[in-house]
Amino acid sequence: MKKLFLYAAASGLLFTSCQKEDSTEATPNSGLKPTPSNSIGPLPTTFVKKVMIEEFTSTSNGDSPESNDIIYSMLKGGTDRIYHAALHNMDIMSGSQTNRMMTVFTPNATTIPCATIDRIRLGGNNYLPTSQYKNAVNSLLVKPATCGLAMRSSIGKGAAFVEVHAGFNSTSTGTYKVTTYLVEDVVVNANSAYFQDNSSNGDPNSNFYNMGNPIIGFQHKNVVRKVLSDDLGDVVTPHILSNGGKCVLYYEIDLLNKLGSSSNWKLISFITDATSNEVLNVQMCELGALKNWN
Repeated sequence: MKKLFLYAAASGLLFTSCQKEDSTEATPNSGLKPTPSNSIGPLPTTFVKKVMIEEFTSTSNGDSPESNDIIYSMLKGGTDRIYHAALHNMDIMSGSQTNRMMTVFTPNATTIPCATIDRIRLGGNNYLPTSQYKNAVNSLLVKPATCGLAMRSSIGKGAAFVEVHAGFNSTSTGTYKVTTYLVEDVVVNANSAYFQDNSSNGDPNSNFYNMGNPIIGFQHKNVVRKVLSDDLGDVVTPHILSNGGKCVLYYEIDLLNKLGSSSNWKLISFITDATSNEVLNVQMCELGALKNWN
């Protein structure tokens, strides 16, 4: 079950609460009870640019461990400005979002492993090979940010209540969308369907040397399990695309059974330009917690 709350706002019946920062914010009966310790702060005047990596991977592809290793070498920098979501293809962790992504953004054939980095096109293709990951991320981290996100959520009786805030600090035209993923942070399973093929088992220069082929007990990270929003995002109403404009989206979802017994749920939300498909900014938060602006 996935529900997006409907309620009345000043401009009519909307899926979201959209207003300037100094307006009263509507709050549906979502189970979230704002307190000083878990409330979203005022909209900032500037935002920190973060980068979204959507990795396409598969347990049956022996090069996928190296792809994941490159991504996590960047994440370990501790900047908290690079976020990762793994979209599995043709394995036990596959979801419908993988097929949508692989057909929507480019007519070119997609070779796994690969990744979209903020969904930009490089060399005519959205899906970048592992050799291009780092350069693409570094070039995007220095771009200015005209929007940002904050979020908070609560968990109760097998369901989660999620609140995503998207804010803007300059006037924009066109169509913008907010997409939210539910991801499982580390999936390790004794079922052989989760074993990871490893083409680098015989390469002494690889971090996966002599780990077996396949790798038993491989850690599959940030596996996308559900899309809370519409598949390609919920539309931001145009009248808030200006300095001080803010949109609030509410979701209630039934939680799935975890694939890894000790794993955690996370939320990844990002704002896209619907014309270019570029991700303009992204935010990540553990489910049941608060992540404020920047």
